Amino acid sequence: MNSLSLLLKKKNSRRQFRKKVHLHDTSDLKKRLIFLAGVIGFHSLAMVFFEDLNWWQAFWLTMTSASTTGYGDISAATFWGQFSTVVLIYGMGITLLAQIASDYVEIRLSRKEMRIKGRMRWDDMQNHILIINTPQYDPERYLELLVDQICQTPELVDVPIQILTEAFPDGLPLTLRSQGVVHHTGDALVDGMLESAGANTAKYIIVLCRDNQEIHSDSLTFDILHRIKALNSSAFIMAEAVNDSNRPRFKDAGAQAVIRPVRAYPEMLVRSLIAPGTEQVLEDLFRHQGDHTIRLNVTLKNVEWAEVVTKLIQQDIGTALGYVHKNGSIVTHPQAKSVIDAEGLIVLINYDQTVPSSETIRRLFTA
Repeated sequence: MNSLSLLLKKKNSRRQFRKKVHLHDTSDLKKRLIFLAGVIGFHSLAMVFFEDLNWWQAFWLTMTSASTTGYGDISAATFWGQFSTVVLIYGMGITLLAQIASDYVEIRLSRKEMRIKGRMRWDDMQNHILIINTPQYDPERYLELLVDQICQTPELVDVPIQILTEAFPDGLPLTLRSQGVVHHTGDALVDGMLESAGANTAKYIIVLCRDNQEIHSDSLTFDILHRIKALNSSAFIMAEAVNDSNRPRFKDAGAQAVIRPVRAYPEMLVRSLIAPGTEQVLEDLFRHQGDHTIRLNVTLKNVEWAEVVTKLIQQDIGTALGYVHKNGSIVTHPQAKSVIDAEGLIVLINYDQTVPSSETIRRLFTA
């Protein structure tokens, strides 16, 4: 007897707990809908037999009673008709209808919350940009800059964006969600997570390093690239490498473009997606050991831009990218036939290149 009472107590407590925390799934809702349809059918049948109504009138009376509308144009008059209404409609139908409405709202709210928190798969997303990982420091600010740059790039303006990360368990910032960005909460190194994020249907995949100050982040990136390769994804893959010596390994693992994690300039990352190879040129501009830009304080008047570019190249001085206007503004890449008045030139040179004096350069255009 004690065992039986203990068992019943356990069942009751579990049932009560389930009612508090369980979110009814669609199968529960379907069962209630089927049960409600049975109640409506039985009551309509009772109205046909007990109240001598036709099928439409019986159904109309059933629905107005179940919804508590009660127009009063038709009502049950016999004892058995009223008894059927009390038992089937007041006893079960209205209660079921309220439960169905509550479950439906609960399911909608639950699904919305799961989508916001990245707990659902985006199975219908294809040809999208998949961003894997987020920077360790200030990820929100970086992603805002990156997404903004993507949205401003004509080739990518309409491409859907999904982020696979553990950084936002309570949902992406509103600034990102307002641009249509979705996310999947998870770690790309967990089995099945890349498939959940649609890595095999993505058009572009960006693998960000987790910590741009930690060289071991490259090991995690390499593992992710290997997992993507195993999916036979046709996406264009861009990866960040902390250590330059890992670039060949990343490319062997499937990355078509590899760049340094330059957090202040997400534009470099976007350029590597739409114009592969340009990221190498842009990276070189940030270091003295590669090609870099200098300013030559040379005064030029009434000189055609094409002549400036041609003579600098012919004299192996460098490649002119722009000039300093007399008002101090920088003009980049002017038209070839433009006649300029310059207070200086912006020139791209190699790190070991010897640059002649400003006076020597000026004489090239006054001779």
